[in-house]
Amino acid sequence: MGVKLVAAIVGVVCVALGLGWKALLSVSPIDPLPFDLPPPPDRVGILSYNNRLHSAFKLAFGQVLGPEDLAVDSQGRLYTACADGWIKRISFESNDSYSSLQVEKWAYVGGRPLGIVLGLHGELLVCEASRGLLNVTEDKVELLSGEAEGLPYRLADGVDVDKDGIIYFTDASYKYGINFTTIDIIEGRPRGRLLKYDPATNTTSVLLKDLYFANGVALSPKQDFLVFCETSMFRCKKFWLDGPKKGQTELFIDRLPGFPDNIRYDGQGIFWIGLPTSWSPLGRTMVRYPSLRHLALAMAAVAPRVIDAAKEKESSVLGVNENGEAVALFSYPGLTTITVGLRVGEFLYYGGLHLEYIGRLHFGTEL
Repeated sequence: MGVKLVAAIVGVVCVALGLGWKALLSVSPIDPLPFDLPPPPDRVGILSYNNRLHSAFKLAFGQVLGPEDLAVDSQGRLYTACADGWIKRISFESNDSYSSLQVEKWAYVGGRPLGIVLGLHGELLVCEASRGLLNVTEDKVELLSGEAEGLPYRLADGVDVDKDGIIYFTDASYKYGINFTTIDIIEGRPRGRLLKYDPATNTTSVLLKDLYFANGVALSPKQDFLVFCETSMFRCKKFWLDGPKKGQTELFIDRLPGFPDNIRYDGQGIFWIGLPTSWSPLGRTMVRYPSLRHLALAMAAVAPRVIDAAKEKESSVLGVNENGEAVALFSYPGLTTITVGLRVGEFLYYGGLHLEYIGRLHFGTEL
């Protein structure tokens, strides 16, 4: 830590001691619950530290701002949700030629679009954080769902669609919006929901509630279950849509090496999960105690890097098979923003909430 940061921390602690604990609580924005995180995984074998994403080519550098999620159409063109409110479309004539790359402003959504997926008829289904679920074409943006059970969405996040057009999506938090995601995770209260939108009846139903920052969603190949991420608990769960376990929830994978964000099934037996960052040992200590979480946010008001110090400086894309077993990890040490991994043939693409490009790695047929 720098001298100024240490001085700021000491200053805030002194103020807290001088004013008293009640005074500190009066300015704290959170109402945290005690909770225990699962222990971090052993970084051995598949989960060993690596820098496999360092060699990825940076597509559309400077032309996409915050490509938080990715989708691909039947022609191999990429779509991404950007921080400037645009859905951008990226196409190129040859897998080996970047000179033919074309980046188009495909549709303007406004706000902060997050999760996206191709619909059944070439449209894009988009989760815009504050408005909700949108149906987007080049010339039209239609709101499909802005609330469920009378509760408006504050952070519509991940989305997927089945063969019949039923849309599954998440609302990460009904309290905090896109600019306060870290506060929601630090607070540690389960305010997320898993939702279902039926276009035939234009109705939205809540499948699950009280989720810990509900994030990415991906249907299984048989569409008999879906997998959704609970970011703040480092885990993904399975929700059964059909069969003898219909309506039941069970663990898919936990003790992940980072916060799970978006999840995408690649059609070849693997779910790819973006892991933007993780808690450092300091961060894990902080979230164990509500009092330290209050103090950390109070310090962050004058020294914002306090929260950064509680995070690991590593992003990854994790491959998990249909049995919930990790089979591949592609990491980028020093980066803390990768939110999605998308496999297209022999290429792995990644995007991130604060990146200015889309990464593209050729990994052949090793998986």
